[in-house]
Amino acid sequence: MLLHDEIFEQPDALSRVLAYNTVVAGLARDLLTAAGTTHAVIAARGTSDNAARYAKYVWGTELSVPVTLAAPSLYTRYDDPPNLAGAAVVGISQSGQSPDLLAVLEEARRQERPTIAIVNEVDSPLADLANVVVP
Repeated sequence: MLLHDEIFEQPDALSRVLAYNTVVAGLARDLLTAAGTTHAVIAARGTSDNAARYAKYVWGTELSVPVTLAAPSLYTRYDDPPNLAGAAVVGISQSGQSPDLLAVLEEARRQERPTIAIVNEVDSPLADLANVVVP
């Protein structure tokens, strides 16, 4: 498929995804706006980081949820993860296998924080760590 064709396929593809994920997206929204949740922390890498930056604005404006972007090296290289009190923790990944993103959601689970995975591979380790999976 040519890039030109892919670009013009995006509106229909997005419509299909949104229709399919309406219920799941509602569950994710509920976690982001639940009592005791004061903000969201998003872990992403590469092109998924662009989606995270977009989510920062959309969730901030539409849900009034402050969003920060995680620094995964705090969880991996420096082994000094932050206190995630009040956070809903979101991992965004195409493969769902990035070790640094997994470390962020593993720590969120250890701290008993709600987790969301936005991922292409629903049978991935990242999805396994999430309370809600948005394909």
